[in-house]
Amino acid sequence: MNNFAKIIEIERGNMRFAYVENDEINYLDLFDQFLAEEGHHELLDPSDRIERYTYLIDHGQSKFIFKIDGGVEHRLERRLIAKLTGDFYFNLIHKLAKIALDKCDIAYELYLVAFDKVTKRHYMIFNFIEGRSLKWEEMKTYGEQIKNCIEKLHSYNLVSNDVHGGNFILTPEGKIKAIDLTNSGFIWLTKANDAIELRERFGIKIKVPIMAMAIKKFTHGFKRLSRKIRGKED
Repeated sequence: MNNFAKIIEIERGNMRFAYVENDEINYLDLFDQFLAEEGHHELLDPSDRIERYTYLIDHGQSKFIFKIDGGVEHRLERRLIAKLTGDFYFNLIHKLAKIALDKCDIAYELYLVAFDKVTKRHYMIFNFIEGRSLKWEEMKTYGEQIKNCIEKLHSYNLVSNDVHGGNFILTPEGKIKAIDLTNSGFIWLTKANDAIELRERFGIKIKVPIMAMAIKKFTHGFKRLSRKIRGKED
């Protein structure tokens, strides 16, 4: 049984860990086991980004997703924001734990985060959600659920920042769950990205701070104008 109220943070050699306490599964042991067997698990959705891999792990009666993210942020403004807001994934495990404690079933559960200070790799273990990704045309069909899901995520200071069917799972029970979330940077401003994408792509309206919407509308319009001037308009 996962105890989301107790997240253990330790350092071991060059590795920093944060993981959820569980009476039946030691996620630190599961992490070590995976590394010892890396390459012997099913690789899911290979990314075109360097050093980003997602694996499916069968562990007894349970299935887990093991993700490796070795991407290094080269943009100065993003690095500065990260310095101010803290590590993306270590913040994420605490926010998702709060959602789990509140029994708000709108997203995946994150059980372990690790960071290698030498390789700059992040590792994550989270639950495998049974179901399938939504198709583009289904986004409107499940619009009310998606709206409720995004608004609840925003209440926990989490955002999608990339709203499309592939980032939502439809479970066999008919529930919508969000995956691939963002929790770093200026969240109050990033929430407006979700609102704009939902409205422009799928006709779904959500409420976000007026000032955030005004800023994002201006920057989106400026980017479109810039692309048009450069002959890159879609």
